[in-house]
Amino acid sequence: MNLTLRQIQAFVAIADLGRFNLAAGRLNLTQSAISMLVKELEAELKVRLFDRHTRMVGLTEAGRDFLPHARNLLTDLDFAVSNIQELATLRRGRVTVAAAIVLAATMLPPVIARFANRYPDIVVQIRDMPEEEIRPALKHNEVDLGIGTVSGTDEEIDASVLMRDRLTLVCHADHPLARKGSVRWSDLSSETLIGLAKENPLRDLVDHTLIAVGSDIRTKYEVRFSTTAISMIAEGLGVSILPENSRQLATAVNVKTVELVEPMISRDISVLQLRQRMLSPAAARMKEFILEAARQRIV
Repeated sequence: MNLTLRQIQAFVAIADLGRFNLAAGRLNLTQSAISMLVKELEAELKVRLFDRHTRMVGLTEAGRDFLPHARNLLTDLDFAVSNIQELATLRRGRVTVAAAIVLAATMLPPVIARFANRYPDIVVQIRDMPEEEIRPALKHNEVDLGIGTVSGTDEEIDASVLMRDRLTLVCHADHPLARKGSVRWSDLSSETLIGLAKENPLRDLVDHTLIAVGSDIRTKYEVRFSTTAISMIAEGLGVSILPENSRQLATAVNVKTVELVEPMISRDISVLQLRQRMLSPAAARMKEFILEAARQRIV
C-alpha cells in the first residue's frame, strides 16, 4: 500500500472536525485538495471511510475502526520526530568513550566534567581498558570514540592528534636513579624491568628503543595496567618505562618519575574514531570538547 502521511492527517482532521472545509483549514490545504487525499486513501484501503450524505461528515464502520490506528500512527510519528530532534539538539543522547587506563584516569575526567555541565541530559559512558583493546572496540561498534595511540597505519581508524606524551622512567623513590635529573636509556642495562603486555603499542616502542641503544635489559615482569606496574615499583620489584602522565597516578605511593633521554621518546595521543561510521550528535560534540581541551591545554 502507498499510504501517505498527508492522507492519514487529512482523515484524522476530518474525523475530528466533521467538516471538509474545517479540516482543510487545519492542514492549510484547499477543500478540493483534502477531498482528493481522502479519495486516494479510500482507494488504497478499498473501503469508504466517511458518509457524506449530510453537511456534517460521519465515519463509516470501517472509518471508526481505522481511526484509532490512524491516531496511533500520527502519535508514534510525532514521538519519533521529537526524539530525533532531541538527539540532534543534544537534549538527549549517549556517548561511549574508550581510553587507556592512564588516560581515563588523568585526561578524561576534566573533559567529562565540562561536557556534563553543558549537556546534563546526555549519558556519558567511559570504558577504561588496555590500549590494545581500543581499536577492536571501535571496529565492533562497542564505543563511539577512543583515546590512545595508533601504531602503524590503520585504514579503518581516523586519528586526530591531541598531544604528545613522553616516555619516562618510574622507579622507587629510594632508587639511586631517583636522585638524577635525567637518565639515559643505556643506563638501564642492570635494572629489573616491569613492562606492559606485548600486545600494548607502548611495549613495542620501549622494546625497539632499548634495542636501538644497545641495551641488553629484558622485561622480567609483564602487566596489563600502568597502575599495577606502579604498585610493583613501590614494592621494590623493579623499574618501568611509562607515559609521562602516569605520574598523576603515582602520588599515593613512594615512587618517582625521572626524565629519559638519549633518546627522548614521545608518542602521539589521539582521539580515534571508525572512519566509515558517522558519529552521533552527542559523540561528535564530545569529540569537539576533547579536541578543544587539548588546544587549551586543559588535559
